[in-house]
Amino acid sequence: MTQDMNAAPTTGKLHVELRSDSYFFGKNIPIEVRDSAMRLVERPSEKRQFSLAPGLYEVSAVLEDGRRHRALVQIKAGETAPVTLGADAETPKTKVASRSVSQKVPRYKRPRFTRKMASEEPLLVRDIAAPAELLDVTGASLVGDTKLSPWQFECANDVDAVPTARFQIGDRTRLISLPISPEHGSPSHACTVTLHETSTLGFQLNAWISPERTVANALQNMMASGYVLDAAGVADQAVELLGAKYQDPTGAALGGLILLKTGRLARWTSWIENLARDFDWIADGKVLLASLLAKEGNDMGMALELALRASEQRLLFSESFSLLLDLLRRWSRGEERDRRNLAIKEMLARTPNIDWESICLNHEEAEGP
Repeated sequence: MTQDMNAAPTTGKLHVELRSDSYFFGKNIPIEVRDSAMRLVERPSEKRQFSLAPGLYEVSAVLEDGRRHRALVQIKAGETAPVTLGADAETPKTKVASRSVSQKVPRYKRPRFTRKMASEEPLLVRDIAAPAELLDVTGASLVGDTKLSPWQFECANDVDAVPTARFQIGDRTRLISLPISPEHGSPSHACTVTLHETSTLGFQLNAWISPERTVANALQNMMASGYVLDAAGVADQAVELLGAKYQDPTGAALGGLILLKTGRLARWTSWIENLARDFDWIADGKVLLASLLAKEGNDMGMALELALRASEQRLLFSESFSLLLDLLRRWSRGEERDRRNLAIKEMLARTPNIDWESICLNHEEAEGP
């Protein structure tokens, strides 16, 4: 039967453009297309043009600001409908504690840190009774001389441990890990610590990867907003990019952590071995490798040694602390029992003081020796 070349088209086209500062993100962010019944029709990682039956569709993507951006579009037969999604339309921000705090405590929202936030002045929050003071910094230096939130830090030229900053908040002190490394310059590749007021946690510190480190910052924003699977899809494409020429080892460690959480890290074992070896001061690399070796049942002696060495170092991420403690507690063999029990005891003593809402390890320091 001869096809009628003049027959009216039965489908239309959807063309999606992602507005991003990163070429990588513009190409690799997964897009979701759902029909009027909210059934998932398409979810490619690189495809940007689709042939669809006429009807109403929702197009969405989790972008580097850690938010899902959506648009409704009507597809008509024989026509192309363009849709642009961008991260510049900010949702209302969590208030940042600066000089003072408002009497009315704002409703808690998961904090994040985007390029737009980094360029704006912090919101003034009045009548605060617990101002924060930076006490000291290890392995980093403060950019500028501000004593108010947010604080920006750059890494020292040579480090042998994860950089940290200690703050006095009211009558308590908190120590937070800083996600920076000597491989990056200043100031665009520094990190920022913010102080937020929440209705559930009081005053909360968070350390953020600089927005100029677009991919690593996006992974942190996605994880903070609860889009772990979306972050894993990006991290699976980004680990090589983050690790290339050691451009961003702390960002790559975060990507590896996300991949481990979602069961996608095994194919990157050789890269994790390099991270654990070449960046001994990032103890999280040892935790990732020990977890992989223990799961696969290969070289259990090496897995235990890596875990024990990591327990003696400062960790960068809260999730790494949790993974390490779980690994040591579930160890089914008897070797290194005394050393393992001591590590578990010391980690358990710190556990109640950790802010588990913070991606970077952040805990209150106990008084006394």
